[in-house]
Amino acid sequence: MQSLSVRAMLSVMLIVALLLLGPLNEPAVAQHGTTVDGAGLASPSAMAEETLPVVVEKESSSSPSSTTSPEDGQQAPVTLVADYLEYNSEDDSYEAEGDVILRQDGVELKAEKVLWQSATQDAAAQGSVSLVDTGTKVSGERLQYNMATGEGQIRDGRVFVREGNFHLAGEQIEKHGQAEYFVRQGSFTTCDGEVPDWKFSASEVDVTLGGYARARNVWFHVKDIPVLYTPYMAFPVKTERESGFLTPSFGYSNNKGALVSLSWYQVVDRNMDATVYLDYLSEVGLGKGLEYRYALADQNNGEAFYYHVTGTGETPDLKMPDETDDIPDLYYLRWEHRGKLPGNWRLMADIEYTEKKLFFEEFGEVAEDYNREKTVSTLMLSRNWQKLNLVGHARYIKDLETDNDATLQRLPELSLGLARYRLGDTPFYAGLESYATRFSRDEGEDGERLYLKPSLSAVFTPGSWLEIVPQISLYERLYNVDDSDDEMFVPEFSLGLATRLVKSFDVDMWGIDRLQHSVEPKVTYTYTPDEFQDELPLFDLHDRIELLNRNAVTYALVNRLTARSTAADGSSAYRELFNLRLSQSYDIDEDRNNRSGENQPFSPVRVELDFWPTSKISMDLDSRIAVYGDTGLRSLTIGSSASDDFGNALRVNYSYRDEDSGAATDFIRVELDTPVLKPVYARFEERYDFRESRELEKILGLEYRSKCWSLLLTYRDRFRENQENEQELMVTFVLAGLGQDKGFGGSF
Repeated sequence: MQSLSVRAMLSVMLIVALLLLGPLNEPAVAQHGTTVDGAGLASPSAMAEETLPVVVEKESSSSPSSTTSPEDGQQAPVTLVADYLEYNSEDDSYEAEGDVILRQDGVELKAEKVLWQSATQDAAAQGSVSLVDTGTKVSGERLQYNMATGEGQIRDGRVFVREGNFHLAGEQIEKHGQAEYFVRQGSFTTCDGEVPDWKFSASEVDVTLGGYARARNVWFHVKDIPVLYTPYMAFPVKTERESGFLTPSFGYSNNKGALVSLSWYQVVDRNMDATVYLDYLSEVGLGKGLEYRYALADQNNGEAFYYHVTGTGETPDLKMPDETDDIPDLYYLRWEHRGKLPGNWRLMADIEYTEKKLFFEEFGEVAEDYNREKTVSTLMLSRNWQKLNLVGHARYIKDLETDNDATLQRLPELSLGLARYRLGDTPFYAGLESYATRFSRDEGEDGERLYLKPSLSAVFTPGSWLEIVPQISLYERLYNVDDSDDEMFVPEFSLGLATRLVKSFDVDMWGIDRLQHSVEPKVTYTYTPDEFQDELPLFDLHDRIELLNRNAVTYALVNRLTARSTAADGSSAYRELFNLRLSQSYDIDEDRNNRSGENQPFSPVRVELDFWPTSKISMDLDSRIAVYGDTGLRSLTIGSSASDDFGNALRVNYSYRDEDSGAATDFIRVELDTPVLKPVYARFEERYDFRESRELEKILGLEYRSKCWSLLLTYRDRFRENQENEQELMVTFVLAGLGQDKGFGGSF
């Protein structure tokens, strides 16, 4: 009862003092957790009944530095809650003890004891101090803080920034305003825990929230063990883009030697940024790169990339056939752009160039890169008017396998196309395909060509179950080659018959309530008269119309299965589960002239399959099966993928093609991602050539993921023609809050 008596006496004295001072601009005191203004003070007897918190609400001082309310420009009110409270009228101060909470305009101070100077808005707190302000928490044992200026000091304190999970600790922390801190003998990290997985310790740290932590005399610690020293460093304390070094990568290759990759990321503007690359390859040379990205008005977005490697050593594996001493300089240029221009025109650029195939072989990341034989650069300008489409483009090809002087370039080409357009309310449709092209090359024939293919078709549906589509087309080609003019007109006629048979079934399984099965047969007859073309120039396939000397029937059968699922709100979603298409052609002229029995009027049977049993499992297949001789399968391409909700994913691609179908291939590619060893995530990839009975490439990637850091280990073993297999090991250590380097060649 002694504490109750003392508290009651203090409460009575406080109320008497308030009554003597008057109600104007003085604090109102309340008991039992209620808020009472100056006109309705609680009675002394009521205040002495329980030991509940005392609540004081008071308008802030009128000093110029006081915090103001954003709504009316007035000073924000202060709320003080405590178990024990004493007011001093001489200096307008409050001394509060026991679970003290001081609040003003979103700032909350908690402590065991607080001395609050109302006139100056200074607070002195001690004992389990906690200061929370807009996503930032400061904690410690002793705090001096001004609620108006946001400035203060704390001893043996910690600062936690929720955005970015940034932790800052030190013997003395000075808070300068709302977003700046200065720390002596401190540390910072993005890891949780009393002993974080990693941290930086420093003699001095300047922190600007939304900017950087700049530190001097810095040690990098793994747990509590210092492992690396630097006299100065800057660490980003924000989630938005910020300029700075990216986490480097290190490795070793039996072909390139020791590898070190460094990158600097630069924010140019809110819609532009750039990355500068510097790579050291001990057996090759020095790599330098620049990547620039932009997002402009009218959806004009793009990126440009340049990378150059200066040869400094003598590595036979990297020498060109005609070089004997030095490693050649390698460079690569790429520019990609998409956007709108005035007048509803659109501009597209897809530019890339390199002098030597060696660049792709050395810095490609996947087979599609390091097996490339050419670069293609295209600049295109287009405009649409409903069904009419006008496109002008220039295309430059760099052949990396042979002399580029004989490579045919399209500089430029203009095309005008009309998608099948219905003529009024009639069943007739008109279409147009046209190209005006200038062909050029340093060696060989060049010239100009106008290619036109107008067409007229119709769609008839007798009985609403049969679709009949006749079409007449005219192939027209006009040439200007070596001061001579050539031309050829070839008509084409086709007739298509198609129908669709549908049956629906009610089901209740796997979230599906209805299935629809459709069978869609189609037959097309095509006739093109026999015309002699050998006297025409030969630039591309348009100069030798594929359908010439063609009198053939193509027939196909499509089986399609579609599922419907109904959600709880009654909405329906449709998903195709199965699509199988069988097709074949029959050449009438081949059969008519087959006196010797050696002709083969029937084409291989083509089988196309798309299968999606669930949203996470898919398979696609495309094959051609010969019907003559004993060759059997002519070509086969299969792709399949499966994944689950836990992060496991498997992708398999198989490709086969016999010699009669072109360059013979027979290889498989397998990719596997799994978190089964979590927190270690694994990725495996292999390409295997069955024709040569050898591995083309094997990649194993392991990543250990912690909340605040990751360690990436990548091993690659790649087959090189007429060389020793290239084996490469890369290590990257990623700290949360720092961007990751893309790798050598800017991760080309």
